[in-house]
Amino acid sequence: MPVQRLFLLGVLCLCLGLPEPLRAAEVLPFHTRNLQPTVQIFGLPAAEGGRITPPGKTRGRLVLETANNFTGGRGPGEGLEFDGETYRMILALRRGLASGWEAGIDLSLVGHHGGGLDRLIERWHDLLGVGKGGRHRRARNRLFYFYQKDGQREIDVRENNLGIGDWSLVLARPLFKDHLAPGRALALRSGIKFPTGNPDRLHGSGSVDMHARLTYSDAETLKNIHLTLFASGGILAMTRGEVMPAQQRSHVWFGSAGLGWKPWQRVALKAQVDGHSAFFRGSSLREIKAPSAQLVLGGSYYLSERWILDLAVSEDIVVDSAPDVAFHLALTRHF
Repeated sequence: MPVQRLFLLGVLCLCLGLPEPLRAAEVLPFHTRNLQPTVQIFGLPAAEGGRITPPGKTRGRLVLETANNFTGGRGPGEGLEFDGETYRMILALRRGLASGWEAGIDLSLVGHHGGGLDRLIERWHDLLGVGKGGRHRRARNRLFYFYQKDGQREIDVRENNLGIGDWSLVLARPLFKDHLAPGRALALRSGIKFPTGNPDRLHGSGSVDMHARLTYSDAETLKNIHLTLFASGGILAMTRGEVMPAQQRSHVWFGSAGLGWKPWQRVALKAQVDGHSAFFRGSSLREIKAPSAQLVLGGSYYLSERWILDLAVSEDIVVDSAPDVAFHLALTRHF
């Protein structure tokens, strides 16, 4: 699934959007995750807004992401190399219940491939004058996800693959009503992730993960300059998985913050920072032991009141803790 096809799909959706009057449309965070090979297997939730789906309504979001990973290192008794591309497709459904709650499910497909972005990224690095980072010393478009510790191969993925990822159930409850704070919304969100993906192929972790978080949206404070603020934070608790189990931590802290500027009726430009603490211990390598942060830049195009198209790109701002670059496309439909 080359990234070019994802963006062609986005352009097609954009061209098929029929102009129609729009009421005030909500600005939502990017539904992104860290696609580093040993992170994307866990139930780290994507950012969401503070406003939940109204009772009797349904929101569906189809998310397509591709990430290019190229990093490696050696430490006492260990060696790591992540060279390849990871693809993830998520269907996220949310339903507003009459009781005031929101319930949902996230269904995912995960694939790892040699890909075809290496040449593009090398040229981009040349343009920026930051060097190739060792890419020129490796064959282009190969898949090699490998980690070894104390003579034991913990990760060894070299063949292109695609399969079902870990699936999740989610639940949310608003914490204050709109009439008390117009334009502002706070929700308590929780979820549980089940080990439906294959850990040997890095489609899942083999663990049951549970999270709880607060999500906040504020379209009121800076409404005069058309800015919406959003933030979230919480904790992810995990049972012992099947990927590097001796080094896996039992819990991780995570958070996200961003803003969206809506200068035109149909367009919102957005910036977002996502971060989390380390998933593993017992390593001297940044890819394993370091907390992560990535910057996501892009925007939303409102095809109609019911359809929203998101396009974005992300970069690791804590080097080696997330993919070199990831491309994000999402299509949201309100029912």
